[in-house]
Amino acid sequence: MLKNLSFAIWIAAIGLIAAIGLTSACGPVEYMGQVGIKTSKEFAAASEVKADKHAPYEYWSARCYLERAREKAGYGDYQEAVRYGGKSEKMSREAQKLIKAGQLYENPNEPEAGDKSGSDGTSGDSGKKPVVVLDGASGEDK
Repeated sequence: MLKNLSFAIWIAAIGLIAAIGLTSACGPVEYMGQVGIKTSKEFAAASEVKADKHAPYEYWSARCYLERAREKAGYGDYQEAVRYGGKSEKMSREAQKLIKAGQLYENPNEPEAGDKSGSDGTSGDSGKKPVVVLDGASGEDK
């Protein structure tokens, strides 16, 4: 009888330890499901449709939220990481939705496709110098 009672206590203790072990892993598991899979997939899809050019606000919001989620996970704050991952996923989907709906707008910081200016702001035509007109004068003597 005493042997059966100690065996039952032993089984209950193992069950309790297993339950504690399984519940302590919920944060990282949820983080990997949300940020590691869902959010990363949505952000990659937004990048493929050139959301950085056509929906810059949504794209950069999604990127910043994703980076913040990864940072929070690095500190072990998985609940916040999952929350930021959800925001990133939402903004990535919004960017894709805007692009598919045709509500495109260009990033004003990006050079135009036909613009041949260099990275230092100089004209691509190396032989030409810019004309500077001061006070409406045309440069001719009157």
